[in-house]
Amino acid sequence: MKKIVVIALLIVITGYVFAAGKSEAGAGGAVEIKFAHYLAESHPAHDAALAFAKAVNERTDGIVTVTIFPNSMLGNSQELVEQTTNGALDLVIPTEPAIAKYVKKFNMVGAPFAFKDYAATDKLFAGDFIKWVTPDLEDVGLKYLARWEYGFRNYTTSVHQINTPADMQGLKIRTPPDFVNSATVKALGGVSQTIAFTELPMALKQGVVDGQENPIATILTNKMYETQKYLSMVNYTYNSTHLLMNIDKFKSLSAKQQKIILEEAEKAGLAMQKAVREKEADQIKELEAQGMEVAYPDTKPFITAAAPVYEELKAQVGEADFDYYMDLLGKSRR
Repeated sequence: MKKIVVIALLIVITGYVFAAGKSEAGAGGAVEIKFAHYLAESHPAHDAALAFAKAVNERTDGIVTVTIFPNSMLGNSQELVEQTTNGALDLVIPTEPAIAKYVKKFNMVGAPFAFKDYAATDKLFAGDFIKWVTPDLEDVGLKYLARWEYGFRNYTTSVHQINTPADMQGLKIRTPPDFVNSATVKALGGVSQTIAFTELPMALKQGVVDGQENPIATILTNKMYETQKYLSMVNYTYNSTHLLMNIDKFKSLSAKQQKIILEEAEKAGLAMQKAVREKEADQIKELEAQGMEVAYPDTKPFITAAAPVYEELKAQVGEADFDYYMDLLGKSRR
């Protein structure tokens, strides 16, 4: 009788261990997470993605594998967000304007000259912004994991230096299909031309546009110094990248796997922030070494010229959301 009881207990324990293992691995055993981004493999974002993938795989004992598709292999930023909402992809790191197609509130982050430095951006995101946008993201099928980084955007041209808004007059400036970037170029007197990021190198080489705008790391890693002579450090708008996951994919993971994903997303984001910010000064020196002329204009005339963009933003997002965001921004400045 005692032997039968022992055997029965062993069967129960074995079943429990098997069930727990199955739950940990997910219904289908091994889990693949498809992670696509639009940045070059030399960009800090790709380093962060690799570190994230390695840590997740190790901490799940090889059960979860993150497969990375960099450098717009599967589409531009906007297309990658769409693929993540519909489940064709699992992970994406778009900037706010690409997310704004689905959640307009994100447009507000790029309001021109809203932040004086990186510390100011950190204060905003340490507040209630993420809590404010999370329900909207989940409504379109996206799970918010972590804020990563992108940086302050600056203008480059092949024609002449931009020291004042008057220098922008008539210049054809490539912008992504993002509202704030285009509206700011127009407010400063330039001509905004929307060109896909993958087509930008050829557009600059052929002189289709006179210039473009991007953070320093992107300007360097994409070798824009080969066609752009002048860099104007006005830090006219700021973007973070945000690691977003298809919400159904996230829910399909075990509780332990979800915890690991969230923890490693945060860790990789902080590492990327550190890399982008600490390397920026050296990257500017490298751009100068490659022949770019770098200017640091007085931004006050630019701020005045770009002020009407705020009214356009209000029309875009609605007065209530505009006012709420401006309140959040005001709190971050105290």
